[in-house]
Amino acid sequence: MVTELFRTEQTLAKMSPPCTIVGDIHGQYSDLLRLLNSRGSKLESKKLSQPGFCANRFVFLGDYVDRGSHSIECISLVFALKIVYPGNYVLLRGNHETRAINFAYGFREELMNKLGEADGADVWEKFNEAFSWMPLACIVGERILCMHGGISPELHSLDDIRKIKRPLVDVGTIHLAQDLLWADPAPDQTMIVVHDEPVYNKNTVRGLSCVFNAAAVRDTCKRLNIQMIVRAHQMMPEGFRFYCDRKLITIFSAPRYMNETDNKGAVLKVEESGKFGVIVMNSKKTPTGNMNDELTRADDIPSQGTDKKKSDSTSKTAQSTSSKSASGSKND
Repeated sequence: MVTELFRTEQTLAKMSPPCTIVGDIHGQYSDLLRLLNSRGSKLESKKLSQPGFCANRFVFLGDYVDRGSHSIECISLVFALKIVYPGNYVLLRGNHETRAINFAYGFREELMNKLGEADGADVWEKFNEAFSWMPLACIVGERILCMHGGISPELHSLDDIRKIKRPLVDVGTIHLAQDLLWADPAPDQTMIVVHDEPVYNKNTVRGLSCVFNAAAVRDTCKRLNIQMIVRAHQMMPEGFRFYCDRKLITIFSAPRYMNETDNKGAVLKVEESGKFGVIVMNSKKTPTGNMNDELTRADDIPSQGTDKKKSDSTSKTAQSTSSKSASGSKND
């Protein structure tokens, strides 16, 4: 059923604000429920005409499966929500929604363990058939371009994304598609960050796709007439990180990633006016037992944050929580 829905959508999906943009989930089912039920403010909650999260609009940036232990629950829930509320949910494809990756990093093994070898293998094939039809990018309010990975030297206009034909079993056969799922901003310590001209270099960390500098981000935003680029694909200690004077933001929505790090998670709330804020999902419970997720409006978030020593405390004001710019990332 969800495959048929994906077939009716363009490769470049559309969403109107207000909406919530979600990064990597990676089989963390309880955190998926947290973010689906997140509220930016009491006033926002009162405005909702329906209870629960189904009245909201969501754009998911991919990587629903692998790494975590509840991939089947996560992907089944978001697919079911897409079927019941097709206009409220945009589900983009991530690099883990590809056969080679979710074969190696846990999804296929989880299916076979939970469903048995024969049924698990068959269900895995069906899921990857659905993945091959998923949109690769989304435009929010005509001004915010979303994808899992990043931009590409092959991205000259939004029509370039629309022209990518699906089903796309192997994203490596189309350069632009591969970059949309795999590309990264250049690390701070690389030389291309100081160039005033757009630069795309080979992504040596991942072994495929590219890294791009801030000038490439500015050039893409100007050429496509967009305000900002939102992507996922990298773990951020604070759950998010701005790049290129807030023209690009990385969102990662899996706190306590793989139960190995003390990272926070985050989602991006886009208001009808186009303003946006970040909800930070803390990684530890407060003394009261609550997770204390907090909303920070865009005006409270500095474009060039000062790195601070990480604190064990998770009970902070929204401004102090989000004013720290994440200083590192973990490739996924």
